[in-house]
Amino acid sequence: MTTSAPQAVSGLAFAEIRLRTGSPRPMRGEALRKLRLQRILAYIDENLADPDLCAHETARALGMSVRGLHLALAPERESFNLLVQRRRLGACLALLRRPDRDDRIVDIAFACGFNSLSSFYRAFRRCFGSCPRALEVCKKGVLF
Repeated sequence: MTTSAPQAVSGLAFAEIRLRTGSPRPMRGEALRKLRLQRILAYIDENLADPDLCAHETARALGMSVRGLHLALAPERESFNLLVQRRRLGACLALLRRPDRDDRIVDIAFACGFNSLSSFYRAFRRCFGSCPRALEVCKKGVLF
């Protein structure tokens, strides 16, 4: 008897759960949601620089439905897109704060997955209350 691709992926997911927990039985409830969330966050972090990172492709890559992905994120009270944006902004902030930085702000924004400089500036200001240039002006005493 042969298995279809979705069944094989599902079987691999359960095998991974068994290996990580050492339990012969599949995880359920909160433990399974936490494992899914860890997998989602790891995938986002690995693909943060991809400006086309979206819920559909992430769910497909992780062998789950888009609904399952959103359900795993529901207790975090943050949508997939906001989660990706927040993580991108955090990566940008870390790069902007580096004392040995010689990259331009635009290069950092694009390297972290933003595909529009204006959307990066708006999101940065909304999240941190200041523009990225403020970090360059205030090298010694960072405002954040």
